Amino acid sequence: MASATLRPTPADFSFLAELIPQLVWTTDPSGYHTYFNQRWIDYTGYTLADSVGDAMWNNLLDPADRPRARQRWNHSLETGEFYEIEYRFKSRHGDYRWFLGQALPVRDEAGRITKWFGTCTDIHDQKMQELALRKREQDFTTLADTIPQLAWMADETGSIFWYNQRWFDFTGTTLEQMQGWDWQKVHHPEHVESVTAGFREAIVEGHDAWEDTFPLRRHDGQYRWFLSRALPIRNEAGHIVRWCGTNTDVTEQKQLQEQLERAYSDLEAKIMFRTLDLERELQQLRQEKGI
Repeated sequence: MASATLRPTPADFSFLAELIPQLVWTTDPSGYHTYFNQRWIDYTGYTLADSVGDAMWNNLLDPADRPRARQRWNHSLETGEFYEIEYRFKSRHGDYRWFLGQALPVRDEAGRITKWFGTCTDIHDQKMQELALRKREQDFTTLADTIPQLAWMADETGSIFWYNQRWFDFTGTTLEQMQGWDWQKVHHPEHVESVTAGFREAIVEGHDAWEDTFPLRRHDGQYRWFLSRALPIRNEAGHIVRWCGTNTDVTEQKQLQEQLERAYSDLEAKIMFRTLDLERELQQLRQEKGI
């Protein structure tokens, strides 16, 4: 005798709904709520009688999230598509927490929707971490864009994945044009090979720093000299995970240095010629004196 197919009973559903940590709810095909679990009541402070109708959702949802949530829910009701959204839900204490709302339609044998089964998962702590990380990234970007240097970051292989805005302003390029090792495109042809070789050596050998001086092509085609320095960032095991570098414009300093070197060379030449003149004069004087 074949065993009968076991089907979950309403009691099974209620047991499961009370067991999981989410706020659980169901609606009829029109979206009218027919069930909430105890966690919903505990979090919102609403009774089952209070938790029906649009007024309940308007009172609980953050005002900034209401239009988006309503539009998304209406779309799912009209199309039968999976419902998913992040929104802020007010607790019984008046504070808002981030939740991930999800719902799937339950269909009969003919494919008609008979109800919606939904959950609200508390993602507030995760969301706060994401927002804090985004804030730190924004602060870093703001700081990086205010410094006068051209800044960049590369992964452990030396492939550059980030530049500050000053790099793009100077070179007239985009991130897509400069990712990886494409920064070589704005290096002077007479220097690019030696610069690349030096940087690769620092990466392969795991140097504590890398430094070089070379010309970079500006957006107008002119070349300016830069002092480039980079330091590795290491993980807890001491392995390099990325490189952070800056390029400082030293064109004026280099021109001044070249002027000083020329002036020094001119001075040395003048001293040498003056010394020769003095030796000739001294020799002539000795001849005249018969010394």
